[in-house]
Amino acid sequence: MENIERYKILIADDEPRNLRTLFDVLAAENYQIFSAPNGEVAFEQAVKHSPNAIIMDWDMPGTNGLEAVKRIRKQPQTKSIPVTMVTGKMISTENLEIAFKAGANDYIRKPFDPVEILARVKSMIRLNHEYCKNIELQKKVAEQEIIHLKQELERSISALTAAKLRLIEKGQSTSQLINDLQELRTYVSQTGNEMITKIISYSRINDLKVNWGEFEVLFGKIHQSFFKQLQGLFPDLTPNERKLCAFIKLNMTTKEISAITNRRVDTVKKAKHRLKCKFQLKNMGSLYQTVQQIN
Repeated sequence: MENIERYKILIADDEPRNLRTLFDVLAAENYQIFSAPNGEVAFEQAVKHSPNAIIMDWDMPGTNGLEAVKRIRKQPQTKSIPVTMVTGKMISTENLEIAFKAGANDYIRKPFDPVEILARVKSMIRLNHEYCKNIELQKKVAEQEIIHLKQELERSISALTAAKLRLIEKGQSTSQLINDLQELRTYVSQTGNEMITKIISYSRINDLKVNWGEFEVLFGKIHQSFFKQLQGLFPDLTPNERKLCAFIKLNMTTKEISAITNRRVDTVKKAKHRLKCKFQLKNMGSLYQTVQQIN
């Protein structure tokens, strides 16, 4: 494998002869070599230099290789560095399993063949290189997803604001229509008055139902768990009270809520008061604060 960059290799072994052998083999391949006589120093070197691969002797004085690997795996900057364990004593199948559970990627028994060590190092570097490429790709994908979600959220907020304005304008139009119909009562017969009453009732009920559907969808995109949390905290709320909570969440004024719901201002105030009592709160300020804290 051609070295596009000068890869860094950490060798941890307490035997100078092994260090020299490994150094000579790896230096010939233009690797940058760091060495450590025990697990403690190996861990420090790994954190300091972030090598591309580590050759770790198991049996060393003080902190042994196995403990060093465990510590290396706990550090964010070193946890993905591939490690090959080298040992002449811990050679059983159980030992092999222990090494892999500790975080080793490979395992070589002593006496080792320098050519084999070199092949393993190249394999580890390739593994590390592919891992880093994969992590970088995942980061780019995640960044793109964040950008997309942010754009989607901004669009949803704009759409919700527009829907809120449409609700208010539609409510004002309906309110004006109702006022005009009320004025007609003095000019029509009893039958006409009954028809006017039906039209007003239909307008109030159906108008809010149609407009609320679009509004609720947009509101749910921005405040995804609001209604679920609201239901969990106050399960006995009526549908109209749930709507009122959504309007309060958006900091709508009593007058705006009045226009949207085609209710008189004093009626909305009474509805807020009943809601405050259901929440067992002392004042209207605490009602607004409680609703705003629901996400």
